[in-house]
Amino acid sequence: MLSLSCCPGAAAGSFRMKTMFMIIILLVPSAALATSIVAVRNSNEIVIGADSSTTLTRSDGASEGGMEKCKIVQAGRQETFFASSGLAGIGPAKQPGSIYPAYDLKGLIARGLEGGGPVGARVDSLEKVLVLKLSQIAERASKDDAGFFVERFAGRQLFTVIIAAMDDGRPVLLARTFTLNVSSSGFSFVIGRYACPGDCRAPSVTVFAGQTGGLRRYLRENGAIASGAGPVNLVRNLVEFEISRAPASVGPPVDILRLTGDGAEWIQKKSICPDIRK
Repeated sequence: MLSLSCCPGAAAGSFRMKTMFMIIILLVPSAALATSIVAVRNSNEIVIGADSSTTLTRSDGASEGGMEKCKIVQAGRQETFFASSGLAGIGPAKQPGSIYPAYDLKGLIARGLEGGGPVGARVDSLEKVLVLKLSQIAERASKDDAGFFVERFAGRQLFTVIIAAMDDGRPVLLARTFTLNVSSSGFSFVIGRYACPGDCRAPSVTVFAGQTGGLRRYLRENGAIASGAGPVNLVRNLVEFEISRAPASVGPPVDILRLTGDGAEWIQKKSICPDIRK
């Protein structure tokens, strides 16, 4: 589900305009907080940034190695990019070294976002494919370890994806969250949807995914500074602050991409992040 607040320190669900930006906080379960993603959208551009640390979790709850990843991904050759937070891989407890990221969610999203037509329509179609794949992951986890499944999956928000694109020369920011519902009839998902333009009520919108404790604190303590920092500096400052607070699960370097009517450009990136395809 999406939790909304208009400004640093405001109560969730409040839409009273106290600053020139609205903050949308996308909450994910503690089992999947090993990431930090921030996106800022205004009428001219979208700036998206992410940390570089990825941790895989086994079904016994233990973490399996940290890996450096490029979390901002381009879909085909289009000016459509995404970043996701949530499940990376779940492995059986009986085989500590066995992680099975057999479900390539990033590849699935990239393929689903390719093609023509409005990005919103592509995302709507992608939802159905993601629900199927997430259901397969949940089923596998439930069979491997029922206790782990109940603790980390049932009733939890399992996955969040943030999409940034240019649609008819206009920056479009979308988000989807997937929360698993378990009943006697099987699995189903509650899908949280956010789109700007559409749902946003302020000139500038900031969207978070992953670990958000440090981001919240930064905005409480630096709200006035943050509002005037500019999109690139705001994204950089927020992700770097989260890294400083949780270095065991969120790690440097920070990758930042900017998307405007003139195209996409990396503001900063590590070497493993591919160049933008034209």
